[in-house]
Amino acid sequence: MIFIDAREGLSGDMLLAAMLGLLEEDAKKRSVKRIAAAASNLGLEFQLIELEDSGETGLGISCLGAEPLRHGISYEECFAQLARIEKGLGSRSDLGRAILESIFVAEEKAHGVPKKEVHLHEIGRPQALLNMAGIGLVSSELLEAGAEGFVCTTITTGSGTVVTSHGPTRVPAPAAAILLEGLRHVPGPVPGERATPTGIAAAKALITHQSDDFPVVFVKKSVGFGTKRFAGRLGRTTVAWT
Repeated sequence: MIFIDAREGLSGDMLLAAMLGLLEEDAKKRSVKRIAAAASNLGLEFQLIELEDSGETGLGISCLGAEPLRHGISYEECFAQLARIEKGLGSRSDLGRAILESIFVAEEKAHGVPKKEVHLHEIGRPQALLNMAGIGLVSSELLEAGAEGFVCTTITTGSGTVVTSHGPTRVPAPAAAILLEGLRHVPGPVPGERATPTGIAAAKALITHQSDDFPVVFVKKSVGFGTKRFAGRLGRTTVAWT
């Protein structure tokens, strides 16, 4: 099994970076090359970089590029963009679409409007859609390499408020709170958004159950770092293949 440790955070980019780190070196290089090519088609420059923080080494994602200023991306536009990304990746996984669909369903409930009338802002950005498609691609490769499934710890969500395109929003945001239904989660001791809707939706689509018995013996372990610090430490998602 592959254990996802979400006790220090869970986001799309951190989960993707951590999962890439579980692949054998040749497979990792191939996947990064495919993701970078798909990113280039979106006008983005994708890099997987090695990082060290608080005595721990791991991987982080840099995805740079100008993004169009838009009011929001519609249901049809998001799925069309995701389909183009998946085609560019050569991915046959339906996980990215499952992640995106669950986010729209959560936003539908949060806003009280049909999902096809919802427009995504941050979550609809090209990088966010690339993360969803990338998680689908890499999860398929891990399963093909012998992984039998995914397990996730209790999720630390963070607390307080963050500023989004909608203005100041409590943590977890309404859609994130809906996605967390049925999952064990805690706010944790440090304020800020530690678990994003994309990370939560990805875990929910991947896992069979939750367990806090994170393995002390494993075949391989990988850390995916984020870009925000909480109490001086970079946010991170850790994965271990038992």
